[in-house]
Amino acid sequence: MFFDNDSDIERLSKNCGFSIFVFQNLPEILPKESDKNHLIIRPDDGEQIKIEQIRQIIDRSTIHQNSDFFIYIYHAEKMNEKAENAFLKLLEEPAENYHFVLFTDSASSLLPTIISRAKLYIKRIKDPLNQPIQASETLKKYAKRIISAKNAELPALVNEILSAKEAKKNPRNFALEICQTAIEILYKSYFSTENPVFLKKLPKLLTAYDNLKQNGHVKLHLVADLC
Repeated sequence: MFFDNDSDIERLSKNCGFSIFVFQNLPEILPKESDKNHLIIRPDDGEQIKIEQIRQIIDRSTIHQNSDFFIYIYHAEKMNEKAENAFLKLLEEPAENYHFVLFTDSASSLLPTIISRAKLYIKRIKDPLNQPIQASETLKKYAKRIISAKNAELPALVNEILSAKEAKKNPRNFALEICQTAIEILYKSYFSTENPVFLKKLPKLLTAYDNLKQNGHVKLHLVADLC
């Protein structure tokens, strides 16, 4: 099922106990500061959602609720294995008036057993090829350099990318985001100009992205796959 506006999330979530909202680029959706009917869970240090955080949800859901209470989990795909298993057990006996709301930009990274129990909503993108690229300026800068780099320049550029402060916490995710941004730039440039030159490096970027997604060696694939 599709949804169009972020303001619809709470209304849609009230219709079921468990829902997943999928975005192309995950926005920062926060309840109002005055709202007391929610608990927000995020990846610890931007890396993972750990079992201790799910235990926090379990403890909160033992409190009786007479009105709607929302538990928002941002970047739900970053739950580690123990956290996912604990979350699944929580869903076996959902507490009354509790609504579990997962936000993700990578639904395929969630366990199929989690997806099968949820109401899935996907953010509708209108005329996606005409939409501006939502990536940060840093990602766009490196993506453009990856696109234009000559083979001999790639090793030094990759070293620079992996030494960037944004790469320190999770170099794989940073590399994936750069590849994804570069792919988006090439697609949109081609469809706006119909110049086939924008398609030349696209297969290599798609290969690099797929290999990185499958836990391939980050530096190796950024250099070898793009040469």
